[in-house]
Amino acid sequence: MVFGYTILNTFRTKSSEKLCEYLKVRPKKQFTMLDCHDGIPVKPDMDTLIDTKEARKLIDVCLERGSNLSLILSEEHKSEDGFDVHQIRCSYYSVLNCDDDAYLAARAIQFFTPGIPQVYYVGALAGENDVENVIRTGEGREINRHNFSIEEIEQSLEKKVVQRFLKLIRFRNEYDAFNGKFKVLDCAKDEIKLTWEKDSKFCELFIDLKTNESVISYIDELGNLVKYKI
Repeated sequence: MVFGYTILNTFRTKSSEKLCEYLKVRPKKQFTMLDCHDGIPVKPDMDTLIDTKEARKLIDVCLERGSNLSLILSEEHKSEDGFDVHQIRCSYYSVLNCDDDAYLAARAIQFFTPGIPQVYYVGALAGENDVENVIRTGEGREINRHNFSIEEIEQSLEKKVVQRFLKLIRFRNEYDAFNGKFKVLDCAKDEIKLTWEKDSKFCELFIDLKTNESVISYIDELGNLVKYKI
């Protein structure tokens, strides 16, 4: 779950440097996840990977967007400067400020990263923070555990962001290049370029972090280059 924090901070800083460094060295045979029923791990998962001053900036943004925190109580397990955040509890859609393009760009990074992508049910429906459930239960983790009714599911499936997400899921499941070779391409600090290639199949993800817009270029069945704006 190092992944969820790293991608989130990439969108905060508008810099891909740390993310691209991580993608070049991370083990390839992993499950990839952005969200789950608990929260986005910070300590101790990220202890050797983050600067706590930078982490505090990200935490402040998350709190502004309605997140709550799981804290470390034991003094011996806190950072030397007192940093004590164990998990950021939120929906991933909400913590990206309910920005459809940013959310889909984050999911595109997840899907282009080597491994088996997993999508939490709230994330699949682009669900938002369930503050009412937190207040009702007194449990902070309930913020990302909304119990969708059938009607809510049907309504969520009609949302444009979910329709776009489902199209992205289908592309990731069906395009054969994802069974080939992965590369992280050199690019500007405010861009991301990831590619997959297998035989005649090739696809490239390009993300502009200034605008959060993402485009997949790929070779179709007829050998034509197609640009798919996510």
